Amino acid sequence: MIVLVLLASFVQPRMLTIPFLFILLRQAVPLGLVALGQSLSVVGRSIDLSVGGVVALVNVVLSMSVIAGGSPWLSIGVPLLIGVLVGLANAFFIVFIRASAVVVTLGTSIILLGLSYLLSGGAPGGGIHSVVELMARGRIESVPYAGICLVVLAFVLAFVLHRTVFGQGLAATGGGFQPARLSGVAVTRELVIAHVLCSCFAALAAIFLTGYIGTGTLRLGADLVMSSVAAVVIGGTAFGFSAGGAFGVLVGAFALTFLANLLTAIGVDRPFQLVLQGAIIAGAATLSSYRL
Repeated sequence: MIVLVLLASFVQPRMLTIPFLFILLRQAVPLGLVALGQSLSVVGRSIDLSVGGVVALVNVVLSMSVIAGGSPWLSIGVPLLIGVLVGLANAFFIVFIRASAVVVTLGTSIILLGLSYLLSGGAPGGGIHSVVELMARGRIESVPYAGICLVVLAFVLAFVLHRTVFGQGLAATGGGFQPARLSGVAVTRELVIAHVLCSCFAALAAIFLTGYIGTGTLRLGADLVMSSVAAVVIGGTAFGFSAGGAFGVLVGAFALTFLANLLTAIGVDRPFQLVLQGAIIAGAATLSSYRL
């Protein structure tokens, strides 16, 4: 992150101004939320590749007239319900059937994308509830509501991971299922909760992302899958091991958002940005393995 700041100070000093940093904070919210959820799966020695599908489905659902024109609680409750159901489905196959987390969540993602097409008829659109738009675009002075929500949730998650039985149990689970069970940890419960929370964080990210763009689309979510893994790894979390914690994950998400804006500002094409992001993931994972 320090390298990025130094580079920006030479090539694009405007990116270091307070107003622009608040803009970057708002842009980083969807990735930050998905990455916070992803970190729970990763700490538990699992992974969730269905987060992009959750974002896509929630976006389409929020743009449906029955939701957009209904109670504001529907625009919050229905996405979170989707998150809970998807998380439970993933956990059932991963924890109870003992199927591969990669295969299960990838399959779930495909199913969710299919449901998005079915619900939208292949042509999503329409408006969204004003509350969703307010959540995404509202601000206090220059500070976005979405950014405040992200930071508050990071504080809550940090407390949960370090100060609660669940957090300590999840860390023990990541250290090895059998040793954790022998230590009295309810491994099954830990993993189920982790996957449910991961999907709920993705659903919440979809609410903010949908509120920001203001309509339904089938193009949301795909880039958040690998970006969330990258943010988690950059933030200091490896599979079954957490050094950076929730705030490390936020730093990773903000760094990736900052990098994307910096590369765009200096004229770097999106394909090269993806190549660079992949290299960052590989490099961060390598450094994590040396720390372990």
